Amino acid sequence: MEAGKDFYALLGVPRNATPEQLRRAYREAAQKLHPDKNIAPGETEMFLEISQAYETLIDAESRAAYDLELAELEEKLAAEAPFSYTIQNSKPALLKLDEPQVHYVMIDIKGSDQLPDYRPPINLSIVIDRSTSMQGERLDQVRSAVTTILRDLQAEDKAAVVAFSDKAEVIVSPDQSKDLQAARARLSLMQAFGGTEIAQGLSLGLEELHRNYNREGVNHVVLLTDGRTYGDEELCFELADQAVKHGITINGVGIGSDWSDRFLDELSSKTGGNVLFLNTPRAVTDLLSGIYDDLSQIIAKKVRIEGATGQSVDLRDMFRLLPEPMPLADTLPVTLGNLPKKSSIRLLMEMVIHPTPSLEQLTIAQLNVTGELVGRSLEQAIVPITIELPLTDEPELDPPPKEIASALNLLSLYKQQEKARHEAELGESAKAARRLENLATQLLAAGERELAKTALNEAVTISKSKKLSEEGEKTLKYGTRALLLPAPSIKS
Repeated sequence: MEAGKDFYALLGVPRNATPEQLRRAYREAAQKLHPDKNIAPGETEMFLEISQAYETLIDAESRAAYDLELAELEEKLAAEAPFSYTIQNSKPALLKLDEPQVHYVMIDIKGSDQLPDYRPPINLSIVIDRSTSMQGERLDQVRSAVTTILRDLQAEDKAAVVAFSDKAEVIVSPDQSKDLQAARARLSLMQAFGGTEIAQGLSLGLEELHRNYNREGVNHVVLLTDGRTYGDEELCFELADQAVKHGITINGVGIGSDWSDRFLDELSSKTGGNVLFLNTPRAVTDLLSGIYDDLSQIIAKKVRIEGATGQSVDLRDMFRLLPEPMPLADTLPVTLGNLPKKSSIRLLMEMVIHPTPSLEQLTIAQLNVTGELVGRSLEQAIVPITIELPLTDEPELDPPPKEIASALNLLSLYKQQEKARHEAELGESAKAARRLENLATQLLAAGERELAKTALNEAVTISKSKKLSEEGEKTLKYGTRALLLPAPSIKS
């Protein structure tokens, strides 16, 4: 059996799927991928793979033989895997209930200790919004920050600087970036003018990455903007979808308060990247340097999780806690981005378990984590993960593991500000104000005085003006999200 061809994952069904589930999954896939309806590159091959998967699994005898072969392959993959993983469940067993119950699973994915030290070459596009609103200190600080990055480039690295407003141009090419004096001169000529059309800049930034695409290294876009793009959001998302296929990640950086956090979140999360908020441009040098340093620590790229939940199990929510906190889609597969050497990719999955009174053991999910090792771009690693729990009549009295309990407590703060924002948008200003006051109390108890002050100020603002301030919204959103990061270690 070809490595990576998990027929259950291809059909999006659990390992114990019934024949009816197989037929339904095949019909849905066939409608989307049939060659008579689709001519997009790769979709005909995908349809043939789906057909092969269905024909194998729908026949009881061939399915039994395939299951045996799959089990042997997964045992071999687990033994040879360059990744390791740990799983924590919020409860060691599920209750036999006649109503749905919520269960949490935390998965940590780490690189093997046996992997050799390797500093990947970095291929970087810095895409800068130079619309009129960026003039003055904002553009000055960005120029200075970019110069710092270009100065720190290693011999094997490539970097391009693209600027955009309502059109885009390459300010510094990868060849020009090697001459710091010439690059600084070209950056000094970059002036602010025009409107904001992010698709223009993103498209050209990706073109520059593809010119120097490095199969052995890390390919990344940093998008800096202080404004909202209009009319080209879908094109931006299409560009992000194309970037994912090549393992290109996108980090969004929002400067000031007049930019769309929801747009940047969706754009970046599609690629496994993240979004950073700067309420002052003065911190942009440290921020860009931090991104560059993180890229040099990557050991695997194109990491994603795929598979299916078990029967009677629904995936309701998924959140990446590490290396950067980010909400994820609630359907599989999901792109996770890059795996760093000194951290892990940590996921928190919220499951709804529907009544299963006749079972003694439940498969919650059958998953595969895949990724490409940097330095060995043609070598795809696959790590199978099976999550199973017994069912019991005895309630669990012990609390959840402290890592899950802590994450849930902090996530509740993030979700409270999201709910308050939603209530404000619905015109329920009094309800939103009360929620923000409650959030302020909890933040104060957690020692987060500045965030608590912001929450109280926003409660007053919405009571008076019936809406939240742009800066307050983003401060609370990215401030509560950042609480999920581990506290920095203190060196003696």
